[in-house]
Amino acid sequence: MYKSRRQAIIKRMINENHINNQTDLIDRLAKENIKVTQATISRDIRELNIVKNHDNKGNFYYQIMNDSALGIKKRTDEERLIHALTDTGVSLTQVEFTNILTVLPGNGQVIGVLLDSVHISYTDIVGCIAGDDTILILSRDQESAEKVNHFLKQYLYLN
Repeated sequence: MYKSRRQAIIKRMINENHINNQTDLIDRLAKENIKVTQATISRDIRELNIVKNHDNKGNFYYQIMNDSALGIKKRTDEERLIHALTDTGVSLTQVEFTNILTVLPGNGQVIGVLLDSVHISYTDIVGCIAGDDTILILSRDQESAEKVNHFLKQYLYLN
């Protein structure tokens, strides 16, 4: 199946259903005989500008963020990272050459992908490991980790 067709189906599914997580999306695609990996879904989520939102009961679901409909130019990965950190960042702790970033549940992998995409130009980040709500950000040394900490903290609303 072509990527564009798969992504069109994903958009339709997200617009028509409350999809809570990647597993739910993969299962729905499988019911339509579309087999994908979690890595493929992660890339599709990033490319389609899909974010987690929550309803008034606190239930999370995927939603397509449509910048063009709002008259906003397409964001760079760094701009998307800053926006995601501002909206979902919870805490940040530096431990020697690492930083541990905690975000709202369901947003860790999206932010991890964005961190991986900016680390090419932002060389103080070597890489990261992301879970559901926690991201381990690796740096070469403590000084680099301090720079990363300072960069990320400016976008978090920490008390």
